[in-house]
Amino acid sequence: MRCPERVSQSVDRRPEGGGVQQARFVFLALAAAAVDDPGAMAEAVTWMLVSPNNRPLGRAALTFDSLAACRDGVQALREGFAALRSTVAAVESSGHWVWRVDLAGAVVGISSRSYLRARECHYNLARFLEAVPAAVVAAGTRSVRVGRPPVPNRGGDTAALTARPAPRGARTRAQDVPAPGARPRFS
Repeated sequence: MRCPERVSQSVDRRPEGGGVQQARFVFLALAAAAVDDPGAMAEAVTWMLVSPNNRPLGRAALTFDSLAACRDGVQALREGFAALRSTVAAVESSGHWVWRVDLAGAVVGISSRSYLRARECHYNLARFLEAVPAAVVAAGTRSVRVGRPPVPNRGGDTAALTARPAPRGARTRAQDVPAPGARPRFS
């Protein structure tokens, strides 16, 4: 006599709507943002774009006074996507690479961290730019602990970043691509 075959039932654990997780804009409430008055504390809100596996892809260059203003900033970024201009540069003091995204002359997005190599920075900028148009806008905010804020306050540490030559000894993207007909150089 043959044993009846076991039929396994799979449970679909994906969110309602069925699709694969996707990148999303999350909003962070900074409870202790610095203000001009040393004794005063103000709440500020900023956005961060995260990948489907919750890794930061990029963040706002500035903080906003309210969640509504922050959401408007994300909407402006998405609506002006075709006009975005990106800059990749090495930070003079460390030699690490960072990127920024400008819209109509204003810095709207910056890398969420610095990179040791220019190609890593270019790769991660491309991941950010791929995610912006299709990213979901999350509802509500996440609170960020008091202490060192995850973003620069009201001005940005890389907002004034200008494209400068790479530090001495650093490889640039042009060095990574051999000239036509040139022999590969191994070091």
